[in-house]
Amino acid sequence: MTQTQSRSHNKTSVTRIRNRGDNASASEEPSIGIVERVELTDFMCHEHADVNLCHKVNFITGQNGSGKSAILTGLVIALGGKASATNRAPNLKEFIREGRTRAVVRVHLRNRGSEAYRPELFGDMIIIERQINATGGTVSQFKVRNASTGEIVSRKKEDVVAITDHMAIQVDNPINILSQDAAREFLASTSPDKMYHFFLKGTQLFQLREDLEVVRQAITRSEASISRKKEVLPEMKAEKKRWEDHYQDMSQARDISTRMEQLSCQMAWAMVKEAESEVHTIDEGIDVFQKKMSKIDQKVDAEKEAIDAINQEAEELNDQAQGQLAQLEPLKDERRGPMEQLESTKATLRSFKQTENEINAEARNTRERIESLKRDITVERDRLVDKDSAGRERLRETIQDLEAEVTDQEAEISNLQEQQKTLEDRSLELRDSEKQLKQDVEKGRRQVERVKTGLQELTQQTSDQMSAFGRGVKDALMTIKKTQWSGMEPIGPIGKFIKLRDPKWSQVIETILNKPLNSFLVETHADRTKLDAIFRRCGCQSQIVVCKTELFDYSQGEPDKDYLTVLRALHISNEIVKRQLINLNRIEQIILVEQRSVGDKIMSSNNGG
Repeated sequence: MTQTQSRSHNKTSVTRIRNRGDNASASEEPSIGIVERVELTDFMCHEHADVNLCHKVNFITGQNGSGKSAILTGLVIALGGKASATNRAPNLKEFIREGRTRAVVRVHLRNRGSEAYRPELFGDMIIIERQINATGGTVSQFKVRNASTGEIVSRKKEDVVAITDHMAIQVDNPINILSQDAAREFLASTSPDKMYHFFLKGTQLFQLREDLEVVRQAITRSEASISRKKEVLPEMKAEKKRWEDHYQDMSQARDISTRMEQLSCQMAWAMVKEAESEVHTIDEGIDVFQKKMSKIDQKVDAEKEAIDAINQEAEELNDQAQGQLAQLEPLKDERRGPMEQLESTKATLRSFKQTENEINAEARNTRERIESLKRDITVERDRLVDKDSAGRERLRETIQDLEAEVTDQEAEISNLQEQQKTLEDRSLELRDSEKQLKQDVEKGRRQVERVKTGLQELTQQTSDQMSAFGRGVKDALMTIKKTQWSGMEPIGPIGKFIKLRDPKWSQVIETILNKPLNSFLVETHADRTKLDAIFRRCGCQSQIVVCKTELFDYSQGEPDKDYLTVLRALHISNEIVKRQLINLNRIEQIILVEQRSVGDKIMSSNNGG
């Protein structure tokens, strides 16, 4: 006989477990579901108890209150049983030892052989641990460990239930676990009804009957659900087809948007490339003209040097004139008559000196100085006609040469100035052209930005259809669904319920229905006030129309079926919206024609009314 001691610190007697099946062969030992060990920590009266069990019959003995029933209760609780099933406490917290904040129970279950439960995961020994907390949000926590590795495999109660079901351990079945209260009730029961009820409960027939009833109800509900779904199946298929078509349309629109974006980028870069080419051509032209201007500047410098040479020659002539005046000094006394002429000559020489200084500043004044010299020379010719005819002739020839040279220089300067002016005008034209090209490039860039912005708005409207009806409409719709209304729930925006049958009439119909498309319909003025407050909070600027929900007959106002009206060109999914558009816009009476002459003929014949 083997003995296993339970270590308990609550001053109870040692629990002895006697095994009466040691002589059985090892091959006959059960493979799964054997409770080999029970551990209790701060559970009921046990501070710590560790009980090892054999695989067959075990007897636990001890004095009253020593904690024998606590071991059985811990086994029930660890295997997922409820507190009410033990008849020991109303709730799990009552099992915690007094003065402690939590209790832990562990059960070691054998899991061997061909029928072992998921041995690759749980191993040949499963430890089920349940922790009971006195405080905190979670009262009970499970941990399922592999005893070989100590690894926590699961924390779910569902796995504990699956393990006990696989091992045929039913903690609430009195045949498996018979508590003291259930035993007393069984021994005291003499009524056949109670005995039969105990039989049903022990064999699980009672539970099986309840399960069958639950299954029968589930089958009934499933059959009713299948029947309802069969009724709506054609409609759902049609809805599926409609959404598939809508998805294809959206895919095509997305592809078109992508292609438009690519083309816009290509167009922008083409414009930039063309503008860069033109700017490069202009830069080359500017370089050419700058080189020409450099050559012109060189010529101007050469002309300045020539003018300086002329000025130097003029100074030499002045010196010669001064020498001639010095030669005239001895004749003053003899010829006082010509004194006045001499003074005049000096004045002329001073004028000549002034003219010479002006030549250094401006080349065009050279001619005036030469004319002044001519006048002086004429005076001197009259005075020196008899003295030095040969010198006078050389002076005249020199003066003529100077006059011719000055004339040529003036002509060359004039020509250079005209060329310079022409080049400056051309440079200004090129700068204006460059500025215009830059403006064109900037204009193209702004146009590309506008196209990109339009594409972004189109993409946004494609992904969010409500954005096409204005700012705040989407938020307003969400708030509408959460609000209680005195009448019908507001309907809108109206445009959401309208679809064109033929896209060619889109511009005409949009012109007719432009304002009402983003409107909302309410049934009462109180609802209008409430909806207006929602619109203000959401920043929505849609109109609110108070209307009646009466579905009146409008067929009397329609023209012959041969004519296409606005109503017939539209598919309106909401009948209240349709009546409201008929009231507001008379869409059942407006005839659509492709040619004005046809419309005039219809009006003149009065067949459309």
